[in-house]
Amino acid sequence: MICVKTFILSLLLLTPLSAALAAPESYTVLTGNKAPNAVIVELKTVAENFTGRTSSLNGTVMFDSQTNTGSGSIAINGASIVTGIAKRDEHMRGPDWLNFNENPEVKFVVTAVKHLAGNLYQVGGNLTLNGVTKAINAKATVRHTPANGTTRALGAKGDVLGVITKFSIKLSDFGVKNTSANGGRVNDNAALTVKFIASNK
Repeated sequence: MICVKTFILSLLLLTPLSAALAAPESYTVLTGNKAPNAVIVELKTVAENFTGRTSSLNGTVMFDSQTNTGSGSIAINGASIVTGIAKRDEHMRGPDWLNFNENPEVKFVVTAVKHLAGNLYQVGGNLTLNGVTKAINAKATVRHTPANGTTRALGAKGDVLGVITKFSIKLSDFGVKNTSANGGRVNDNAALTVKFIASNK
């Protein structure tokens, strides 16, 4: 027969352990040449479709692999986005378009995370672009990988989160000019893909 005192002591010892196992961990986005991060922006004009790219992003993600919950904040340097044509890049950064020269930071702050199935999540948050903040929702794939030789080769010292999300926005919602909504040459919808690797050490 188990002693009542022994049983209570066991519960007291196990409770902190369970809480520790369920605690969210902080993951910092890797930066540098080895980090396989990418932001891809797809835009359409009356004459062509084109893509802008950058790997300049940073941020922190809180993730609990036991409960599949999380939060976080990711910032992108919009002024670093290039399309392959210098004159177009200059125009894109100016006040008549995405206005990155004045407001270079594109920021997404996560306010809600819902686990759907497997590695798939529904993420809600606030996106700031051109100094305007709007609520958006997007699906994201989040893969948690314990530290190993491959993750260390990426420059990660601890466990790794690989995150990929794709979503579309209406540029006019963020005060962006030169769109079809105000008679411009650029379509009002922009598709974004954001990929990054983050480590907890």
